[in-house]
Amino acid sequence: MSQVVSLRELFHAVSAHDGADTYAEVLAPWLQRSAAATREAFAPLSVHGRWRREIYVFGDLLELAYALGRVNDLLLLGFQPDLPPGTETPWAHELHMPQRLPLITVAEYLAFFAALGMSSIETGAFDPFFHEIVTIEQADDPHRPIEITGTRWPGLMLGELMFSRAGVTVRAGVRHAVAGIADQSTLFEVFMRRHRHTIDGSLGWGHNSQWKTDFRRDYLTASAYHFNVDAMADIDDDPVPAQADMTRTEQNNLLRYRCLVRPLENPAAENHPVPADRRLTVPRALSRGANDDDPPTAHPHASITPSFRKDVKAAKPLPRDARVAGSLARE
Repeated sequence: MSQVVSLRELFHAVSAHDGADTYAEVLAPWLQRSAAATREAFAPLSVHGRWRREIYVFGDLLELAYALGRVNDLLLLGFQPDLPPGTETPWAHELHMPQRLPLITVAEYLAFFAALGMSSIETGAFDPFFHEIVTIEQADDPHRPIEITGTRWPGLMLGELMFSRAGVTVRAGVRHAVAGIADQSTLFEVFMRRHRHTIDGSLGWGHNSQWKTDFRRDYLTASAYHFNVDAMADIDDDPVPAQADMTRTEQNNLLRYRCLVRPLENPAAENHPVPADRRLTVPRALSRGANDDDPPTAHPHASITPSFRKDVKAAKPLPRDARVAGSLARE
């Protein structure tokens, strides 16, 4: 059985499971059968530049990573808030939301991915490479930078590859991130979130074709952040945006945050992400904020702690106020 087929079956098993213990009843048995082969298969993706697609083959590493990413998104649902009242049901929910959310703790979540070679991220200063905004408290000071106030779920890396960003609650001034936009606008190149709209290349395709979707690869190396490395061209090689387009900073932030974070300067501009065939490289020492006027500053980043633990007890839990068991049935 190919690894991509195995991961597809795991996705459907997690989605259909209605028992009391998703880890013991679904994830642990799958790990016993498939962890070693899956870990070996993913190894070439752990280092920036080690692997690239030369010729398309169904179920190659980009599609394999996408399949595991869909499993990850299912497991994260229980750590997320409900849709805000009055929000239209996302298309991904109509197609794929399970009737019952997976029952899994943070420790079990970390143990599952540790068995596949993942490392957990120790949450530090906010960085859109490491962190996905879940909710925002708007600061009185419009210039207040984005700061983390809590963690809803941990982030995961495979070596230099960002596999899954940590979900965080933040406080920020409107010059950096606006409540109702940075936490509620469509999240691009993401399969599913319980609390907001998402879109990726699988939605609307058939039973098999939907799995021919590539995982977006972002890397952190010793010198730089590398966003969307499989794109055909560098965004900085594009001409200066036309008057009706988003600004270059807005385009860059869509690649970094995967969503809008503030109102567009030109409301008539196209409200969609930079084309998927664009990549972005940001020097690690410096990073610009979400505002065109923000000066470059030394950019702190989260540390990455190896968590190659194969038993639940050894997995490092989040602080008590950030631990949420995915134990809520879909209402």
